[in-house]
Amino acid sequence: MTRAELFRESEFASGSVGDIFRLIRSGAASSRSALARHIGMAPSTISLRIDSLIRLGLVSEAGDEQSRGGRRARSLEVSTGAGFVGAMDVGAHHVQVGIADLGGRMLAVEDVPVAIEDGPALAAEALWAALRGLIAANELDEAQLLGVAIGLPAPIEYPSGRVVLPSFMPSWHNADLPGLFSEFTSVPVLVENDANLIALAEQTMGGQSSDQLLAIKLGTRIGCGIVSDGRLHRGAGGAAGEISHTSVQGTSTISCVCGTPNCLESVASGGAIVARLSQLGYDVQTAADVVELGRGGDAQVVDILRSAGTSIGGVLASIVNFFNPRDVILGGAMSASAPLVAAIRAELFQRCLPLVGNDLDVRAARSPGDAGVRGAAHLILEEVLAPARIEQLVRELDDTTPA
Repeated sequence: MTRAELFRESEFASGSVGDIFRLIRSGAASSRSALARHIGMAPSTISLRIDSLIRLGLVSEAGDEQSRGGRRARSLEVSTGAGFVGAMDVGAHHVQVGIADLGGRMLAVEDVPVAIEDGPALAAEALWAALRGLIAANELDEAQLLGVAIGLPAPIEYPSGRVVLPSFMPSWHNADLPGLFSEFTSVPVLVENDANLIALAEQTMGGQSSDQLLAIKLGTRIGCGIVSDGRLHRGAGGAAGEISHTSVQGTSTISCVCGTPNCLESVASGGAIVARLSQLGYDVQTAADVVELGRGGDAQVVDILRSAGTSIGGVLASIVNFFNPRDVILGGAMSASAPLVAAIRAELFQRCLPLVGNDLDVRAARSPGDAGVRGAAHLILEEVLAPARIEQLVRELDDTTPA
C-alpha cells in the first residue's frame, strides 16, 4: 500500500463518525450520552452518527449502563461479527496463520507448512491458501475478510511493505507481498517486521499498556521493535530497530548481508549458535533445538549461550541508555533459553545507568507462542477500522442509500 492509501495515519476531525467509532473501540466512551459529554456535541448529532455506524453493522447497542439519573443509557460496543482479519507470522522455520474478530480476539491460530525458501511468489500463494483453509475450517464467510497483515523476519521498507536485504532469505529481496496478494484478494494487505509486531502485541496485552518499550525478537535472527510515546517507531524508511548489524566481540559463524565484520546476528543469533554447535558436532538445526540442548545442562552449550547473551545484552545496554524505555520484552524461540536470558539481563543491568535501570522491567513476552499473529491482527485492525476509512464507508453508504 502507498502512503496515500494508509488510512490509519490519516487525520480525522473530532466528533466525526470515524472519531466516534474510535472512542467506542478504545472504551473511552460507551454510550450516546457519554460520547456527547466527551466530545461536547449535541446528543442529536451524536445519535445521527451512531445510527450510521449501526447501519454499517460496526456498532450495536446492548444492555443498560449504570444510571447517572434519569433513563439508563444503552451501552455501545463494536459488533465483532461484522467481519474479521487475517494475520500471518512468517519465520525462518515456522509459519503461523491466524484469524481475529473486529475486537482483536483471536478466533483461530494454526501452524502451517509453507516453504519460504521457494521464494515469495510461491510462498504468497501457499499463505493465501492456508488462510482460506483456516477461514473455511472455522465456518466463516470469506467475503467478510477485511484485511491481512504479514510479519517477516526482515527489514521492511515503510510504507511500501517492500522486503529489503533479508539476511537469510536472499530470494525475498525486493519482494512485494501486497502486490503478490492482489492476485488473490482486493482487501488491504500490510507487511511488517516481526519484531515490530511483537512490540504491538505486547504494548497493551493483559489490560496493561506501556508507552515506551523495546521488543527483542530472539530467533534465527535478532530484531528489535520500538514503541515510543505509545506509537510504533519505524524511522524514516522502516529500518529503526535493526540492531543485529552492530559489530561485537566474537567470531562470525554465519554470513550476513550487512558486511559488518562480526555483527551481532552473525555471532549471537539463533542461526549463528546453531552453526557454532553444528561445527562442534551437536545435532541441531533450529533455534528451538538449541534451547532444548541448553536445558540439558551441557556445559559447553551453556557457555555458548551465555556468551551470546552477553553480546546481545551489551548492544541492548547502549540502546536502553539512549532510549530509556520502561520495558524490554524478549520474544522468539531463543527467549526460552534461561542461560541466554540471564546473561542478557546481567549485562543490561550492569551497563545501564542507575536512572535508567531503576524503572526498567526486562521480561519475557506474555504469550510468546502467538505474539506475531496477535501483533499482525492489531496492525491490520488499526488500518481497516481507522477513522478515515470509517468516514469513507459512511460516505459510500450514504451514496447508495435511497433518499
